[in-house]
Formats: sequence, C-alpha cells, structure tokens
Amino acid sequence: MRIKAILLMAAAVLSIGTASLAKDKGTMTKFPNWGIITVPDDIYMQSGRQPMLTAADEGNDVIALFEKIFPIQPETYQVVKKDDADFQYAYLLHYTATIWDVKAAVYGENRENSYLRDIGSRPDMRTLMNRLNQNMPGRLPQGFRVVAPVTAKKTNGHLFYEWTIAKSLVINGNPFTETIHCLAWQHGDTMEVAAILGNIAKEGDDDIISAVTDMLKNAEKMPKK
Repeated sequence: MRIKAILLMAAAVLSIGTASLAKDKGTMTKFPNWGIITVPDDIYMQSGRQPMLTAADEGNDVIALFEKIFPIQPETYQVVKKDDADFQYAYLLHYTATIWDVKAAVYGENRENSYLRDIGSRPDMRTLMNRLNQNMPGRLPQGFRVVAPVTAKKTNGHLFYEWTIAKSLVINGNPFTETIHCLAWQHGDTMEVAAILGNIAKEGDDDIISAVTDMLKNAEKMPKK
C-alpha cells in the first residue's frame, strides 16, 4: 500500500477532526458519530483514502468495491501500527447509516423503496444481522470468502455485531491474505459500521486489526439516541 506519507507521523498521533486530549497509554480523540476513542501510542491514524490491491477489479478503489453492497460514502483513515522496527498497515472505513439503509443493503433492495415500505415499523437489527449471515456468502465480490459469521458481542454495555471476510492474493509470487473485519452497532435509528482492512501475518500476533477493533469497541461517550 502507498503509505509513505503516514510514516511522517511517527512523532505524534494526528488529530481526527478536533484537538486530542492526552491520556495514559494513548491519546483521546473524537471519532465522528462514534464517540471518544483512545488511540494507543503505537498507532498512528490520518484521515485519507488509500488504494489497495484487494479492490483490483475496481481500480484498487475499496470504496467503489464496497459501494456495490453498501452505496453510502464512508469516512476513510490510513492506520499504521509500529512494533519496534516493524510496521503494520491498515485501512479503516467508517459508515454512518440509517437502519433502513442497512436493511436495503442486507436484502439487496433500493434504499428509497425499503424506507417507504417500512414507514411506521423499524427494522429489527437482530433480524437483519441473522439475514446478513444467510445472504453474505452469495453477496460478496468475487474472490472473497466468509472467515467468521456475524456474531453479537457486548463490550462495556454496548452490543456490537462483528464478522470477518478475507481475500487471498498472490503478490510477486507470494501468497497474501487481506483480512476485513467489520464492526457495527446501533443507536436510535442509526447504525455505525466500521470495516478494517489489513494483513494478519501470524496467528497470535498483536495484529493491527485487533488493536483497531479494541480501540473502537472501548470508545467513550458513545451516543445512545
């Protein structure tokens, strides 16, 4: 991935939209519509787009790839995790959508028609996530596979839905697997969805995907309505 610009941030964590506040073992930063996240000292984040070979069929544009399933524009962040002299890289996409948008995506419907048909009744998120589990294998772009189905998990009193997909590639003759871990939660009629793309080189490593997932799940001041 093209991440040369990110390495210039090795001295400090850049703020995301607003000024950050210092905290032990990390920096408290406002993550729009999500809450206050604590970015660990070994992670550097910057708002911006990133071309990736995972989306080679869409000109390396991950947003265009995901847009076929979830036609909403996300916020995007480049992420680097430093471990001594080694670096891990990830790409974070954050979507804020209505529950009707999510329903349309799960069922492959037109967003407007889905909303109009359901006026007066709110889609049930557990039902939608169960349906996503059923539909996902057949809705993924070519070359992607389900690694872990949608599972509901509670952290700090908040219910999160998590699932993982992956795509195997061969780069310069070497096999490579891009892992995409997704995290979603509901507040009122709104759903927050995060997709974290990265490579997990070895089992049991302190990998960047797990680190970013924990960072998001342990956010503070998360909206309730």
